[in-house]
Amino acid sequence: MNRIHSDPGLLICPDFMEEIYRDSHAALISLTISEAQAAELLHAVWVTTNNTLCTQWQQQVLEDERLRAEQQRVAEEKAECQRHALRVEEEVNKVDERKKNWAKHLPIPVCPRPDITDNDVLVSNFTLRKINKGQYVELYYWTNIGLEEAHSSYRTGMMKG
Repeated sequence: MNRIHSDPGLLICPDFMEEIYRDSHAALISLTISEAQAAELLHAVWVTTNNTLCTQWQQQVLEDERLRAEQQRVAEEKAECQRHALRVEEEVNKVDERKKNWAKHLPIPVCPRPDITDNDVLVSNFTLRKINKGQYVELYYWTNIGLEEAHSSYRTGMMKG
């Protein structure tokens, strides 16, 4: 079936009595059929053809809607599959990250924070930032010398402020 490109219901039946249609109904004119009867016959043929085209147009519109709905359903299924694959991949990446950096993912116990006094152990801010980032911290910062240096620099920072 050929596709119809415009709605045939919008077409207007021509007047077959006009001069341009004389050749069309000239072949139909005989002793028993007048010019007006030939025009009526052409009008009836046009109406029948137009009704058939209107029916085909409606079927074509319904088929187009069905195809559009099917394409949308397939696209939604494809998008859902992609979202599911992305979720699975993210979960796998999260599990791999936990396996690689297990120390970063240890639970932090909830303990009350001790009061800070001058006698407590004081670590430098640089060292604390590296620990928070999960980076390597040299053992020097935890020795007595490193702790004393951090303590003395902390006191000088307080005196300036």
